[in-house]
Amino acid sequence: MIAWLKMLLAVGLALGAVLTGLGWLAEWWPALDIFNNGLPALAAGSLVLFLLALLTRDWRAIALAGLLAAINIGLIFAGLQGAAAEATPGSKRFLRVATFNVWFDNYRIDGIDRFLNDTDADVVVLQEVTKDHLGPLHRGLDARYPYNVGDFGIVIFSKYPINGDGRVDRPGYPEWIRLLARWVELDVNGTAVELVGVHLARPFYPVLQEHDVTSLIQFVLTRKLPLIVAGDFNMTPWTDQLKQFTRTTGLGRFNNFHFTWPMRWRKYPFVPLVAIDNVFASPAFAKIGAIGGPRLGSDHRPVIADIALARPAAN
Repeated sequence: MIAWLKMLLAVGLALGAVLTGLGWLAEWWPALDIFNNGLPALAAGSLVLFLLALLTRDWRAIALAGLLAAINIGLIFAGLQGAAAEATPGSKRFLRVATFNVWFDNYRIDGIDRFLNDTDADVVVLQEVTKDHLGPLHRGLDARYPYNVGDFGIVIFSKYPINGDGRVDRPGYPEWIRLLARWVELDVNGTAVELVGVHLARPFYPVLQEHDVTSLIQFVLTRKLPLIVAGDFNMTPWTDQLKQFTRTTGLGRFNNFHFTWPMRWRKYPFVPLVAIDNVFASPAFAKIGAIGGPRLGSDHRPVIADIALARPAAN
């Protein structure tokens, strides 16, 4: 029994070391960043290996498994840097933002509008919205959200007036995939705020994803107003790309552990394993809280963030 356990442990340690090493190399080869998306699972697996090593009473296996677990847990904590500052207790909510990748093949639009109305978000950022989705969404949401922008891909609904809007495109791409981000300027009770809805490329297209991150960083750095960025980033907080985005822009991240994908695999329900949908906000804001939403026919789940003013904003 011990011999089989040692063999299993050796295979697990070798695999864990390879996956950890590949993730480290993502800074130079962005395609390898896909391994960093699963860092919490890798850390959990490393802890299991450490417990198995204790059963063998082999000090070399215990030391190697402990080192692997320590490295991956350390990477988890390192990835938590860049989280949004917590609001002081009793802070008044300034905005509630809901972001949700509807999914092109989703036919449960009636459930989506009911959920969003019940959630009572101030701003709703939707991705993968089709022409077929748009009619039912307007019928279900326009009474509560009289201001909206977008007719395909990224659509933004707001309770507050929209004083300006625009988009960030991927040059040279066809219309169905051209839109990277859509932005609006909101008048929130006299305070001007910009909100950006995003939908970045999947990690299976690492070159395009890297270009998306670069373009989004460049766009964010040009903004002058207090800024909120919400949407489907298609990468977790542990990826080198998202760390770079957080570090360079100075925006605070709201979601670390509310796993949002995959809620389904093709037509079958699934268990979400990674947190790739997120909300970021500039230092003018602080985090009251963030939660994940229910199943709504999509392969994603919604994220709802409550945001406070960290300091008085200029009107």
